[in-house]
Amino acid sequence: MRRLVEMAGLVLAGLVLAGCAQQPVDTGSFGTEPTTTPVGVSSLPVPPPKLSPQAKTALEQARREGARTVGLTVSTEPGKADEVAAAADRLGGTVETTDATIGYVRLTVPVDLAEEVTSLEGVSRVDVDEPLSNIDPTP
Repeated sequence: MRRLVEMAGLVLAGLVLAGCAQQPVDTGSFGTEPTTTPVGVSSLPVPPPKLSPQAKTALEQARREGARTVGLTVSTEPGKADEVAAAADRLGGTVETTDATIGYVRLTVPVDLAEEVTSLEGVSRVDVDEPLSNIDPTP
């Protein structure tokens, strides 16, 4: 029992010391404003890009090869698939299919407008469709 009391005392002492190591917080006193630390822009989380590096590479390759259009697979925010499809249509794209239940839009757009699709309201991610190779895997 004595050992248990000693262990509890050590744990309590550790907690007290840990509390003493924290910086004091100025909550202000009567008639004064508390001091605040300004939040810098660099401390805000940066959202991931809507167009991945692989998609950017595929888009650049399509431009180099002289493609006029490119296929895009667009992931949308919940409930925004139809709005994104309508906005992409107004932008000049051809909507091939949508699935509002999973937030999916498949469309074809002119290569020069592909990056503009990422700025449409409700778009969370855009991937450029790449052609599959027809290499026969049999030895």
